Amino acid sequence: MATARRLPSGSYRVKVFKGYKYINGQKKREYESFTAPTKAEAEALASAWKLDRKQRPEDVSVHDAIRKYIDVKEPVLSPSTIRSYEAMIGRFAPLDDLKLKDLNNLNVQEWISGMSRTLAYKSVKNTYGLLTAALSLHGIDKQFKVQLPNKIKPEYRIPTDQEIIQMLSACEGSDMWIAIMLARYYSLRRSEICALGSTDLTGNVLTIHKAMVSDKSNNWIIKPIPKTYDSYRKLTISDPLLAVLRAKAGRYVQFNPNYLTSRFSGLMKQIGLPDYNFHLLRHAFASNAALLGVPDFYTAKIGGWSQNSSVLKEVYQNVNQDELKRQMDILNNQMHHDLHHGQPDNSSNPQKRVCLGTAGGGTRTLEDEADDEDMP
Repeated sequence: MATARRLPSGSYRVKVFKGYKYINGQKKREYESFTAPTKAEAEALASAWKLDRKQRPEDVSVHDAIRKYIDVKEPVLSPSTIRSYEAMIGRFAPLDDLKLKDLNNLNVQEWISGMSRTLAYKSVKNTYGLLTAALSLHGIDKQFKVQLPNKIKPEYRIPTDQEIIQMLSACEGSDMWIAIMLARYYSLRRSEICALGSTDLTGNVLTIHKAMVSDKSNNWIIKPIPKTYDSYRKLTISDPLLAVLRAKAGRYVQFNPNYLTSRFSGLMKQIGLPDYNFHLLRHAFASNAALLGVPDFYTAKIGGWSQNSSVLKEVYQNVNQDELKRQMDILNNQMHHDLHHGQPDNSSNPQKRVCLGTAGGGTRTLEDEADDEDMP
C-alpha cells in the first residue's frame, strides 16, 4: 500500500494510482489523493477507497456478474429457468474476463455475431437478455446498439383431426391416451400433464396449479406453481376423459415430460404418422379454437396464455391444412365457374356492375376502386 507523506502544512497525503487517461493523445497516469491530519488517517482513507473500488459494480467481471445474477435469483425463479441459465454460462466465454465497465457496442456485437453462427435467434436473444439482466442487477444502465440475428418464422404442420383420432385409437386405455386428450382438447403443457393427479379434480372441474420440472441437478420435481401466473386455471372436463380421470387415483400420467415426448415420438413411428412433437397438440387446440370462432380472450384463459401476449396469435394459431385446402377449393371453384360460364350481362352499366371481391366478403365496383385512388 502507498505510504503517506507529510506536507509542508503538517498534514499527511497519500496518492493512489487509479489508471491512465489520454490528454492530447498522450497517455498520463491518474492518481486519487487523500489528505488527513495524521499519517494513519490518510493511509486508512486510501485503504478504504481501494477496497471500495474493488467492490464497485463496474469493476466486476462479466463472468462474476452472470454468476451472481443466477445465484441471487435462484430462490425466486423456476428450477427450469435456473437450469437454462446454467446452460448459457459457457456462451459468455469471449466476454468472461472483461469488466462490466469495458463492455461496449463493438465487443458485445462481436460476441453476438459469434453466437449467431451456431445458435438460433431465440437462443441468442435469451443469452443476450441474461447479460442485460445481470447489468441491471448491478445497477449499470448500459444500452448497447447491437443487431441480433434475423428471426425466422417457423413452419408448423399440425396434426389433422383424423390423425389425432388415429393416435387416440392406437393408445386407448393408456396414460398416453390421457396425455393426448389433455393436450389436444384442453391445451395442457407437458409439465402440467405430468404433475396432475386425482386431488386436482373436483366434480368435473380440473384445477391447473402445479408443474413437473427438472431442477438444476436434472432431478424431476413437482413445483406447487405452474409455468406462469396466467397458467393458473380451472377447466370443465367432459366425457369420455372425465370418466377415465374419475376412475384413476394418484397421478394421471406416470411419465416425466421428457419421457412423455419420447413415448409420443415412438407412437408416431408405430402408427406411421410424421414425427410430430407432442407440443404441437397445443397448437392444434389453439388453431381449432380459432376455426370454431372462440374469442381469443377465452382461448387464452383456457390455454394458460397471457391476455396481452402475442404468442397465441403468432405461434399457436397455425393454419389448419385441411381447412386451408377447403378454402382454396372454394376459390378455385369460383375461378372455374368464371372461366366456363363467362361474365354476367352487365350491358346496362358495365362499369357499375363489375364486382371486385374484398377480404371482408363484400362487393366493390370499379368506381369504388377509382375513389380509393384519391385517398391518402
